[in-house]
Amino acid sequence: MMQDETIERIVDAVLMRMRPRLLLLLNAADGYHEIILARLQHCRHFAPQVLFADGAQAVHPADAWRQLGPVVTPAEIEQVGALDNIDRVIAPFLDFATAAEVAHDLFQSDGARCIQLARLHNTPVLALDYNCNPHSELNRLKGLGGNQDAHSLADNLPRLAQRGIQFCSLEQMLSPTPLPATAADAVAETGGYITLSELKQRNGHCPPGARLTDLALEYQRGNQ
Repeated sequence: MMQDETIERIVDAVLMRMRPRLLLLLNAADGYHEIILARLQHCRHFAPQVLFADGAQAVHPADAWRQLGPVVTPAEIEQVGALDNIDRVIAPFLDFATAAEVAHDLFQSDGARCIQLARLHNTPVLALDYNCNPHSELNRLKGLGGNQDAHSLADNLPRLAQRGIQFCSLEQMLSPTPLPATAADAVAETGGYITLSELKQRNGHCPPGARLTDLALEYQRGNQ
């Protein structure tokens, strides 16, 4: 007869497989590291996979993050179909360098390639701006954000939004429901157009008079 502990482990394993998959992208920034790790450890809505990008293991203890789920490599993420079953990509430690790359459509670093592939795959990408926003409270405490260079870095944030990167709170990032967005926000972030990713997040619905990108328009027609 199975012991209670064995049964609990089997049940936990089955429940984990049933949860939506989440790709946790770790960048080489560590603001609020312990708090974010603790919140992720108590999140039961997703089955995480962990990707260490571009020197992230130097600031994120690998043993602690491996407890959240299996570790995947950048090469594995770049394989065909690797993102097929990923519900969302989250980047709680998005750093200045990666943010700048994505904002300018570059694919040089592991982190930028992961985000760009997710965009091409229409996988939602959610990020916290504590580390990549020069005007955040965290960076102000570090003495950053007080010169013209900071304003230049801050210009990357709306560019990221235009590319579908969703900046949000940690609560929204870990919520099982899609991140809500008002019609005005969606139009403003995409230069007047609603993208395929945003249309999918709205379950195919869009506000009256909204303009759709070509891919979004094809998707809407195919679902009518």
